[in-house]
Amino acid sequence: MSSRAAALYALQEIDLEMDAGRHRLAEIQAALGESPAVRQARAEVAAAQAELHHWQTRQRDLELEVASLAGKLAETEALLYSGRIRNPKELSDLQAELAALGRYRQAREDELLEAMLNVEEQMAALAAARRRLAEVEATTATDQANLRAEAAQIEARLKTLADERELRLMGISAADLAVYEALRERKRGQAVARIEDGACSACGDALPSSRLQQARQSEALVTCANCDRILYAP
Repeated sequence: MSSRAAALYALQEIDLEMDAGRHRLAEIQAALGESPAVRQARAEVAAAQAELHHWQTRQRDLELEVASLAGKLAETEALLYSGRIRNPKELSDLQAELAALGRYRQAREDELLEAMLNVEEQMAALAAARRRLAEVEATTATDQANLRAEAAQIEARLKTLADERELRLMGISAADLAVYEALRERKRGQAVARIEDGACSACGDALPSSRLQQARQSEALVTCANCDRILYAP
């Protein structure tokens, strides 16, 4: 068994774990901050607030209009029964105006009732949206605390691995390291492949007996004829 291949395989185990750790750290970093669930919950609160404001404004406007109509009705009714209007046509016109004002006020009162009901519904909807936001924020805070704890563990492990890597490098020549690094770049991080059941574990290609023997007995670095990775015979 080539001790050179074994040294590179051991280095690769460290490098692959470090790659996975860095990848996970990047995922955690992307997940930290305001989550989509929190943004959605806040958007729902904002929408409920806007809808409530709309109906509250509508209610105030209708209340003012109904109050104004009530005053106008009172004035018209007072004039009708004051005795000052004696012309029959004028009296008829005034009665028609009074009836029209009454119908108009009734319509506006119906709209006011609808607005008041909508205000109540939207107040309930806003309260529910705020409760939902509080729940989501609490859950997110817990999740993000867990992510930060995980990140701290990964960072500590990466530091340990970096120290181990430095020790491993002491037993690897500059030439072998250059070959290894070049292959890692070309082969998505896996420069060394184990021999398993007479085949390259990376590409699955069956190895001829002569290459198997070389990988097991020669001190030289032997590569897979199919994928060019360094072969390691445990």
